[in-house]
Amino acid sequence: MTARQWLADNGYEDVAALIDQAVARIEAKGKKSRRNWWDTLAGGTDGKALSREGITFPVLAVAQRRQGKEATANAICRNASEQPPDVVTSKRWGRRRLPSRPKKPAALASRQSKKKTG
Repeated sequence: MTARQWLADNGYEDVAALIDQAVARIEAKGKKSRRNWWDTLAGGTDGKALSREGITFPVLAVAQRRQGKEATANAICRNASEQPPDVVTSKRWGRRRLPSRPKKPAALASRQSKKKTG
């Protein structure tokens, strides 16, 4: 479920309309950028409302909870029992893992010399 679908289904049609306006502005510029709208709706530092594409978005308490932030005083909550959708992980942008152990410079040098002579 996308953020816009969830917002429309849970009484935040006005916020979903703001996202639609921002997406239309992005497409009008010919950009194909993607945005995590939950990050935008969770607000910035200390719950400060964020602005994207010239549109200031309200801070939603449900978005702050979904992003693991503590709800701030200025966050909007229209239904005390609302639950955000689960975070969907994508295999497209996986986390880069560090090597299990660092390679020793001597071992690398001996492998490179073998390649040159072999």
